Amino acid sequence: MENKKLAILLDYADLNDGYVSVAEAKGLGIAQTYLQMAVEGGQFEKVAKGLYLKKGYNPDPYYVIHHTYRRVVFSFKSAMRLQGLLEEEDGDIHLYLPINYMTKGIDGCSCRHVGNKEFNLGQCLAITPHGTLVPTFDKERCFIELLRYPEKFEEEQYKNLLKKAPSWGLDKDKLREYAEAFNVIDALKVVYRLFGF
Repeated sequence: MENKKLAILLDYADLNDGYVSVAEAKGLGIAQTYLQMAVEGGQFEKVAKGLYLKKGYNPDPYYVIHHTYRRVVFSFKSAMRLQGLLEEEDGDIHLYLPINYMTKGIDGCSCRHVGNKEFNLGQCLAITPHGTLVPTFDKERCFIELLRYPEKFEEEQYKNLLKKAPSWGLDKDKLREYAEAFNVIDALKVVYRLFGF
């Protein structure tokens, strides 16, 4: 019986990028103790509370964070990477959290508690490099964040991103809506003139 349950967990993990959560195991009719036995047997490792990864798979930091902190949204440079707008890795993961979401911070992440408008406007899902879905912001919101926080980028990187932006297929109506919401409409008009949107 144990081998059959382990086989079910291993097969499920293969269909789920290597992951099995306690809730998913229970949905399969398998108790958490079998996951713990699989860890002891070397077939899985525990990567977060209630989340296990099959040996041989690389952990997806975006998915692990999302699993552990369900209300976070990947923001700023992390959102740009998830949207394919920024290739460089700076080693830091950027997160927005709702104001009332109580956490002291998340190890290895730059966390910022924000109000509803800043948290919700432009929110969408994106696929991580490992193939899992996580919440982030759309390309238009990423571009507006670029205009809001130019000091967060090196000058050359900032200029290159502005030059590439016309090829990103941005929705001008969304850009205008977001720019008005975050008071960067004048900066958006300047960028339109300089870079030929």
